Amino acid sequence: MLFDPALLTGLSAAQFVALLSLMTVGSFTPGPNTTIAAVTGANFGLRATLPHCVGVAFGFASILALCAAGVGALVLASPTLALLVHVAGVLYLLWLALKLARSTTLSDKQVLRPLSAWQSAVLQYANIKAWMLALATAASYVAGAQSPLHRALLVCAVFGVFGFVSNGVYGVIGASLRQWLQVGHRIRWFNRGMGLALALTALWIALAGRPALH
Repeated sequence: MLFDPALLTGLSAAQFVALLSLMTVGSFTPGPNTTIAAVTGANFGLRATLPHCVGVAFGFASILALCAAGVGALVLASPTLALLVHVAGVLYLLWLALKLARSTTLSDKQVLRPLSAWQSAVLQYANIKAWMLALATAASYVAGAQSPLHRALLVCAVFGVFGFVSNGVYGVIGASLRQWLQVGHRIRWFNRGMGLALALTALWIALAGRPALH
């Protein structure tokens, strides 16, 4: 074997491949973050998506770090707190979907503005699904490690890189459509369609990830 991941990560080859698969699926499959990246790229250009990419990377990596430290379990163990996080995230996504659907021209900052790195990072904290994924990842790849701190730093860093790159890819896709979207009312229908997709994602999150109150 030319490369043994255990030399750098302390993970077996099978665990290393499983971790990469989890990061790929979790980062590159369509979702709220990638939708926002594509919309930002289409409306404002690739450069405008960079703060969002940074915010996603930092936000999720920091959540993963908190879960590795045990904070995530405390959040999810409190039904009231988990529900507040859940409701806040869903409402924020619905608000973004409404603003997106109302934007009818390219670079219309009077209605729609690119998210800052801070706003994108906060969005991760308002996503109960992100907390659940981070907690599962910390339990699977950090807990029980010979050096939990080193393992946590590694996993957080790699998740951050994947988050930045995946949203950057969607930003590139959106930016590549800018010239085509300038024709007629295409941008209006594009924004309305993406707004609907974002709203449906928010509703799916509301139903699929709803914490139970006891």
